[in-house]
Amino acid sequence: MTELIGQVDYTLLDQNATIEEIVTVCKSAIILGVKSVCVLPQHVDFVFDAISKSSVLVCSVVSFPNGDATIEAKKDEIKQLIQLGADEIDIVWNYKRIEDKTYLQHELNELSMFCKTLKTKRNTSVLVKIIVESGVLSLDETLFATNTCITSGVDFIKTSTGKVEIGAELDKIQVMSQQIREKGASLQIKASGGIRTLAQIESFQLYVHRYGIGYKTVDALLEGNFNCKSQEY
Repeated sequence: MTELIGQVDYTLLDQNATIEEIVTVCKSAIILGVKSVCVLPQHVDFVFDAISKSSVLVCSVVSFPNGDATIEAKKDEIKQLIQLGADEIDIVWNYKRIEDKTYLQHELNELSMFCKTLKTKRNTSVLVKIIVESGVLSLDETLFATNTCITSGVDFIKTSTGKVEIGAELDKIQVMSQQIREKGASLQIKASGGIRTLAQIESFQLYVHRYGIGYKTVDALLEGNFNCKSQEY
């Protein structure tokens, strides 16, 4: 696990998180050297102030967890998060409209283009991940989701919000990876949702570039508890 820590989004997506807990997460993130701290929108300002002098990035979520906000509402939320200090944005696409492929392609095209007009507080480009909620998609729908992410020009396809019954699955990740390779695309994969064990992480390792894992699970895995029972994220 230690060698993968730089690929981890150290995650706390809890409406009831206390300031003390967020402080602890930020301090641990810096010590561990994770890629980012991923938090809810209301915590972004605080987290930016806590970690902005480190190399750890600030990640937050848009239209979380249902994805059913309008395109304009998502743009407004993205803009607010960037102003507050987010470096990376994990957007839940409108997966409940999976039958309306024209709409979903339009949604991602619009959001991708919009994000390209923004700069973070660190004066860098905004990194965009699309949460497709692959656990509720078929393999064919996962293929469509992957192609839509590729053609829209976003940076990552992300498996799950962690708020539905099924999170990251190896077969869906393999579908994503194969399609990306066949298209020669630069799209990367973030595995998230239900990741509890070292065995899961190792099974994904050939295919993914980032892991979204609850911070308590990360801590447990680093302490040698390779089958964490935490129910977070």
